[in-house]
Amino acid sequence: MSRRPSALSFSLPPPLANGQVKLVQSPTAPEPPAPSRRPSVSKLPTDISELDPDELFAKYTVAEVRFAQQRLRADADANRKSCGLWLGAERYRDLLQASTSIISIARSSKRVIEALQETKDAILAQDEPPMPQRISSQGGGGARHLHTLQLLSAHMKLLLDAPEYLWRLIERKKYFTAAWLFLLARLDVLEQFPLAQRQWEAVSQFRSQIIHKATLSLREYTASAEDACAALLTLHLLDSRPLVETLSVFLSQRSKTLLAMLSRATENSPISPLSPSLSRRANGHVPDKRSAPPASRKASVREVREATQAALDALVKTLTTCRSVFEEAELKQSMIGSVLESIQSDSPSADTKSLPSELQLTTQTLLATLPSSAHFLLLPPGLRAYKPYVDLSSSSSLIDPAHFAHVLGEWFRTSNQSLQTAAAKWFSDLRTVAEVWTLRAAIRQWIDASALKREETETLKAIFDGAAQQRVLNIWKLALSDAEDAFQLQLAAATTSLRDTPKERRTDASPVDFLFNAPPLPVFPGLGPVDSSFQKYKASLRRQLLGRTSLLDSVLATLESCARSLQRDLAIVLAGKDEEARDVAAQLSEQYRPNAEALCTGILDTLSAAEKQDADDSELTIDSLVFVGHVADELGSSSPFVSDIGGSAEVVQKFKKRTKALHDRIIDRWRMFTVSQIIAQRRAASRPKSKTSPFASAPSTPSSDLVESLLTLSNSVQQLGVSHSRERSTNTVADKALRLFVTEWVADGWKQDGVQALCDIALLRRLADLRTPEWDDVCELLDSKAQQFREQLQQDSTAPTQNGWNDGAADYLARTQTLFAALLPLASPMRTLNTSADKFAPLLPFGSPELEQQFQPAVELAKPSSRFGLLLVGTAAR
Repeated sequence: MSRRPSALSFSLPPPLANGQVKLVQSPTAPEPPAPSRRPSVSKLPTDISELDPDELFAKYTVAEVRFAQQRLRADADANRKSCGLWLGAERYRDLLQASTSIISIARSSKRVIEALQETKDAILAQDEPPMPQRISSQGGGGARHLHTLQLLSAHMKLLLDAPEYLWRLIERKKYFTAAWLFLLARLDVLEQFPLAQRQWEAVSQFRSQIIHKATLSLREYTASAEDACAALLTLHLLDSRPLVETLSVFLSQRSKTLLAMLSRATENSPISPLSPSLSRRANGHVPDKRSAPPASRKASVREVREATQAALDALVKTLTTCRSVFEEAELKQSMIGSVLESIQSDSPSADTKSLPSELQLTTQTLLATLPSSAHFLLLPPGLRAYKPYVDLSSSSSLIDPAHFAHVLGEWFRTSNQSLQTAAAKWFSDLRTVAEVWTLRAAIRQWIDASALKREETETLKAIFDGAAQQRVLNIWKLALSDAEDAFQLQLAAATTSLRDTPKERRTDASPVDFLFNAPPLPVFPGLGPVDSSFQKYKASLRRQLLGRTSLLDSVLATLESCARSLQRDLAIVLAGKDEEARDVAAQLSEQYRPNAEALCTGILDTLSAAEKQDADDSELTIDSLVFVGHVADELGSSSPFVSDIGGSAEVVQKFKKRTKALHDRIIDRWRMFTVSQIIAQRRAASRPKSKTSPFASAPSTPSSDLVESLLTLSNSVQQLGVSHSRERSTNTVADKALRLFVTEWVADGWKQDGVQALCDIALLRRLADLRTPEWDDVCELLDSKAQQFREQLQQDSTAPTQNGWNDGAADYLARTQTLFAALLPLASPMRTLNTSADKFAPLLPFGSPELEQQFQPAVELAKPSSRFGLLLVGTAAR
């Protein structure tokens, strides 16, 4: 191929009718073949992209060139699709544009270098130019021609520099300025300059880029209202979109931003939300909602607060920016309307003067900011005074205030629906009511500080108030469910332990043993808080005085802790000390009450099931039943659970009534079992009667069987525990147990001698006299039994005639009152008033024994052996 001509000697041929340029063939080149109908594929090389365009047009026909063009376009489309799949639509478009520009710049640079080299060689090969001659002042044709060339060169300079300037403006996000420069550069140039046409094709590609980038910039909610207005003006001027459509584009882009923030914040949640159905672990243990370290909990709460405030910030800034750009006040025009007016008007008004400097754009200010501003002074006046055309009276340049309010309101309502769903998920990450209410207070304070209208502020507050209240209810519901599950597990474990463990191995179930087992003294913790150890010691003493064993406390602690936690949460809700806080607390309590009442019902059902589980009475099952009765008694009387859990007064009263009935049924079963077991054991172990006369040595004290039975009954009452309710006090339980014992003891199965029977009846009669007049029927029964034995003694001539059994029973009770303390009333109704001077009266309320009487043991011991007197220890020692 011949050498390319020099740039200085190169001249463009005139354009043809079809707009194509005729190729100049070399004189040595052969004639090109006539075009055929179909291209010859075999003549084309395999890699067409490496061919020079001039060589391609010189060697091949038009049909073959077109076929090569189709192949290249097919390859480009295939590569474009594959790159689009790899990179994504937006990134691929940017990459494609960048690669195309890079390739074009590389080729242009190569050609410039070659042209400069050719220019240098041509200059060096020529002779020195002659001295310039002065042009005659009378001939003005050369000056006009020079001026025309200067105008054309300035315009060409603008076209050549436009791509670089546009890239800079796009990178700096000056889309309005880039759109103005694009509109300025697209003005018509002379058609006889193909270079200008070709350069314009390179500039025209920026239109879609500017529109696309300006549209994407609307998603940035942190952008100022001036930047948003500039991007919207770019769409209006460069894409010919009406203001109504630009408003829709703005809101749709902000919706994408908001939805992306909401979805990203909920999907990348720091803590997975807990639900009641997923809160139980597979091993049956109840998870601790507060088991997370404090540092991680603070970080999680901070992340939730930041995500919430970021979403609110995007929502609020969208509303405020939209109103700043489009809304018109009574005496003030909208920002975008003021900019459009400033574009068309020659004299700025008050509204246009208040616009930011970046929106008060003119062609002069635009050209002055460009690096080659001195060259652009040669542009034609029409270009330097250019303004984009705007018809202020057209509907495309106006927006109806009612339509604007409607569209913005619809967007706000739609965004609130998405925000409400996300708020529920955000609050589900919070574990305690304190966290929920702290976040609620921060959000309400943030909303009050925003520049929203009153109804919008109230709407947002209602959304987060609803989410906060629902989360609080879920937390309480989950806590109640966990407490009920823990109560069932601990009660089952306690009753199973009592059934499987013998009495002598129980260290944490006996109230008497627990009462006399002192808790460890508080130890000074060194650098730690001193008050906590003393508080624990105080709580241990309080439980000890109440008779609440460690086993009983372990069953009740979960329920009472749940109730205390609820009261603390209500205190947090009421911390505002205003009418709104009280209303919210009342509303939460009303919505929460059914769950609390359901918990009370579930606890009663659990206790009833535990009662029915042990249908057969035995020593081990009775102990587990008694424990269930203690649990019911504590829950219905001294425990603060039922009053703090938040149920209605009717439910609380019903709960106490059912626990009392359950406790009474269990105590009745214990009483029947204990008394029947004592009597059965004593009757089975009764001593045989002496074959000698039963009156050889008349007894004066109750029988050992009766005394040992009373001692066993007294110990059983002590082991039963102390109830702090007046209706279910230990004295009442002892009265009923003793009454049943007396009735069963003197029943038909009682076998006793006449005199000994009278002594036993005398002691029982003495115990019954302490409880008159309630025990009048028991006294009548004992009197009738005593009368029967007296009649038998009167018929026997060998029977003693003494009748001092009642006096002996009174003295015997005075000597044994400490042994039978659990069966005796708290105060003796038979003690006279003149005994107040007795110093032993507080210790011996049932009288002091006579010291002059011969000592008789309270319990019959084994008789001394006949050889006992021969064992003289003192004599043997000598």
